[in-house]
Amino acid sequence: MQNKFLALCTVAALIAQPGLAHAQLGNGGTTYSDVNNKNQWQQFLGKFVGATGDANAAQARLMYSVGMSDQAIALAAQTKDLNSTATPGMVEQVMASRDRVAAALIAKLAGGGMTLDPAAKQQFGEGIDALAAAIKQYEELGTDLPYMKTQLRGAGEKARTGLFVAKSLPDYLREAKKELDAATVFARANNITFGAPAIVPAKP
Repeated sequence: MQNKFLALCTVAALIAQPGLAHAQLGNGGTTYSDVNNKNQWQQFLGKFVGATGDANAAQARLMYSVGMSDQAIALAAQTKDLNSTATPGMVEQVMASRDRVAAALIAKLAGGGMTLDPAAKQQFGEGIDALAAAIKQYEELGTDLPYMKTQLRGAGEKARTGLFVAKSLPDYLREAKKELDAATVFARANNITFGAPAIVPAKP
């Protein structure tokens, strides 16, 4: 089981392309006036790809710890080709796949009846912390949305994916927060240790 988990984390790490996954997110209140449109959407997509790679690795930890390894592997297979040159259709498929898997995880956690051993509890707690960190990346990326939407509309055909992500990110972020909320509720009910995610709860 551990070998499968390590293999999946390796796949998830490949999603976060070198130089992109840990790029500085958000513009810190400044503007992108010194960056041309092409660089803007490429950087925006690169940050999204990096955050999504981290979110997938976090989700893998959560799912493996509760016996959902097959679903986790399937998600990795569906999202492994995501990169900063992805089409809107590819991004939409990745978002839909993650939402489906998250819904399955939420349902399993709500169903109860699970007893996790100490190793699984540790893995689950680490998954919560990792997912919270990925969500913060999405939130920081979201601070640029108003400006980016404006700029991406004028950046031509190649910026369609960036514009799609910019429009879809709020809903996608809300679903990720629902998953985090469900995981933290389960953790508290089962004496699982995790960090305190400084995340604004998902709106209904």
